[in-house]
Amino acid sequence: MNFYPALLLKLLAGVLLGLLYHHYYGAGDTITYHKASLRLRDYAFLSPTGYVRLILFNEFESEAFRSTVPFSANPGFSNSFYFIKMDSVLNLITGGNYYIKSLYYSLFSFCGAVCLVASLAHVFPGTKRAAVVAFLFFPTVVFWGSGLSKDSVLMGSMCWVVAFVLDLAHRNIKVLQVLLGLLMLYVFIRIKVFMAAALIGILAAYLLIQWLARFSLQLQRERTQLILLLSLTVGVGLLLMLSVGIFNPVFLFWQIVTSHDAILAQSLHGPHIQFHQLEPGWQGILINMPKAFFSAVYRPFLFESCQPLYLLLGAENFILLLLSMLSVASLLRRGSSWHMPPFYVALFLFVVLTAILTGLSTPNFGSLSRYRIIFMPFLVYLLLQSYYARELLQRVNSIHF
Repeated sequence: MNFYPALLLKLLAGVLLGLLYHHYYGAGDTITYHKASLRLRDYAFLSPTGYVRLILFNEFESEAFRSTVPFSANPGFSNSFYFIKMDSVLNLITGGNYYIKSLYYSLFSFCGAVCLVASLAHVFPGTKRAAVVAFLFFPTVVFWGSGLSKDSVLMGSMCWVVAFVLDLAHRNIKVLQVLLGLLMLYVFIRIKVFMAAALIGILAAYLLIQWLARFSLQLQRERTQLILLLSLTVGVGLLLMLSVGIFNPVFLFWQIVTSHDAILAQSLHGPHIQFHQLEPGWQGILINMPKAFFSAVYRPFLFESCQPLYLLLGAENFILLLLSMLSVASLLRRGSSWHMPPFYVALFLFVVLTAILTGLSTPNFGSLSRYRIIFMPFLVYLLLQSYYARELLQRVNSIHF
């Protein structure tokens, strides 16, 4: 019953996003990606062999040509260049039409979200309404997860990965589902490696516990699973931090502060997050974590700015604040009988971690509204699990249906 309205809304959102950037902003990543991918498409017609080598192995025929393609300095690492290559292949199917491509990306994002909604409804009966609202109708998730953008690919692949893990843990799956899940995992990692590492680590711990619980009565107890989940998550996090690669705290903190400073330099004229002595070290990061989380979830406040975009964001954030208050009230009402399944705890850990990282690295509220779709649908889904939120959803559903 919700499928076709949600699909229409998603496709429309992708078109509106393109119109917003083309006719209001006049510039943006989506336009840059489109123009760059058209350049690669033209190259495919001139040199098919060279184009195939470029797509598969990131090999350029000349440095002169490389200089004309943005984000190609580190082609094996750049997620933007990976997306441009992906978009160039889609150009060959769509004739390079921006809005037709936006429909494909919106459809991809939508299919991933629907797949996750179906998995959640199967594993956690009674939560279908919450999943539908969170993944198919919540404004930020619908709009910024649509159209020609990396965020559409992020949203679709991320939802598919979570659904894949849920199915592995609780259902019998087919070979084709495994292959699709592994493909989506690869795409998710290429699009957002740091966030993917966080989610994959947490979900891997959850999956391992569910498998072990099949052979151990002790592990079938919810409290034991929660303790083990937290222990494994902390352990994996410590191992990553002790590594010498991109997950080393020195490199990660440097990336966070560099991104923050670059965005802040362009955001001083409008509402933004002002941190206290944010520096690439443990002290600077830890001190600002609470503010980063709170700002990523609840700011800008309603009427913090009179600009139309910020008013819309403020209204949405006010809804999030109300849902949070309902969750607290539900917790106080139910007292010691309240509990969270281990999967919800896994999602909660991911939400907290990614909200902090996103808030620290993105002080501009306009950019933050886009980047927070990495955690927003999971946060809304969790908030809608409270007693009062479920009662509200049931009443709304009875009115409309």
